[in-house]
Formats: sequence, C-alpha cells, structure tokens
Amino acid sequence: MTNVIDFSVAGATIINESYFEKFDDAALLMVAFESLADAVEVIDEDCKVRKQDETHTGLIEACMALAVMFRRRTGYDIQTVSADHLAHQRQCLMEGIELKSLPIPVKPAALSPLPVAAFRALPTVDLARVGFNYVSRSHDHIKGNCPQLIELDLARAHSLDAMAALVVLIERLSGGVASIAGSEIPTVNAPGSETLQ
Repeated sequence: MTNVIDFSVAGATIINESYFEKFDDAALLMVAFESLADAVEVIDEDCKVRKQDETHTGLIEACMALAVMFRRRTGYDIQTVSADHLAHQRQCLMEGIELKSLPIPVKPAALSPLPVAAFRALPTVDLARVGFNYVSRSHDHIKGNCPQLIELDLARAHSLDAMAALVVLIERLSGGVASIAGSEIPTVNAPGSETLQ
C-alpha cells in the first residue's frame, strides 16, 4: 500500500465542552443563538436535519455552550440536573402528585465577606480607601461578565466588604447608627436629614 494518502489531523480542533470553557458568557450565548437560529431557518425551509450534518453539529455545539454556562452559574452539571428533573417528573406522574417546581441547585458561595467589626479599627482615611478598593474590585469582576463562579464569589464578597467599610465610615462621619437588618447586607440609618460634607 504505497499509494496511501496521509491526512494529518494535527491542526484539527476537537469541539467538546472543554473547548467552550475559554469563551466568556456573551460569546457562548452568541454561539448558542446562532446555532439555534440556523436550525430554525433549516426547518422553516422544510429541509431535513441529518445526523452529523452542519445543522446537527450546530445544535450539539449550542448544547455544549449552554452546558458550560450552566456549570459556571450553578456549579452543577446540566445533564445531571436534567436527569434528576426527569426522574422527579416521572415519580410525580406515577404517584399522581401535582408537580409544583423543579428547583435548580446552586452551590453556596465559597467566600464569605468580612464582618463589619473587621473595619472598626481602621483609621477614617484608610476606611474610605478600603471601601473604594473593594467597590473597584467588585466592579472589575462584574465588568468581565464573571465567567467563573470564583469571580462571582469575589464580586459578591468584595461588594459586601465595601458596604461594611462604608457603613463604618458613615457611622463615624455622621454619628448615625448602622444596622444589619436580617441579612448580611449592612444598611445605614442617618440621624436626620442633613447631608454629609
């Protein structure tokens, strides 16, 4: 067999979920939308979708892109959650129970904000700087579309730390009393209608 042509696949790209990990959420949404829009157009033209044709491949890519986004936002595998939902629906159907909801699990945040007490020992100028720095960090994480769960956790923790630092700063400057009303997000109760100068 000397007349064999060697087709090299060294430059080939394997499209799987790990391939889509490098894209941010906006790009993944665009991939999913374009693939689904192409499939709708093919169906509108009464064409058939065949296994491994361009439309079928596009639908698979849309599923992969959405699976990556789901894992980023929830921390769970979409196929597992979907299988759990199907099992729950079947169980309700078999038992004659009305299906009320299909909850989507979300992993709790791995990072916790600092307690307000952590900021009380800081001098006033440092407190203002710390508050500004935490707001700036959370803004940077959010501006980048938070493609990873850890960045969402950082944005959440930094924004709450900024709020805590600013609450202590406002307490000092105004003589107001800050409280945490039923949540970890501090609120400020001003002593009157005067403004801070």
